[in-house]
Amino acid sequence: MALIDYLVFGVYLLVILGVGFYHFRRNRSAEDYYVGGRSVPSHHVGLSIVATDVGGGFSIGLGGVGFAMGLSGSWLLFTGLVGAWLSAVFVIPRIKALDVPHKMMT
Repeated sequence: MALIDYLVFGVYLLVILGVGFYHFRRNRSAEDYYVGGRSVPSHHVGLSIVATDVGGGFSIGLGGVGFAMGLSGSWLLFTGLVGAWLSAVFVIPRIKALDVPHKMMT
């Protein structure tokens, strides 16, 4: 590796550590750490769940499913995406409304 590679890696490492330390100092309780101080809107939670469900591993894994099952394996992606979207729109806001009164930490 050249010197520029080590410099880029070092700067990246320092920036990531700085962001982590900044947010570490802002956390005042376990609630801040685990659930963002309950300030994350329900649509952001839903989008996070959709991104997790239809993430890189799922999409890459579908190549293997497509090879093993053929074109019918692609329905797994479409139904998973539709299910995650429906959950994000209809289920997550209802669960998020129960979040504060019941002090849920998940």
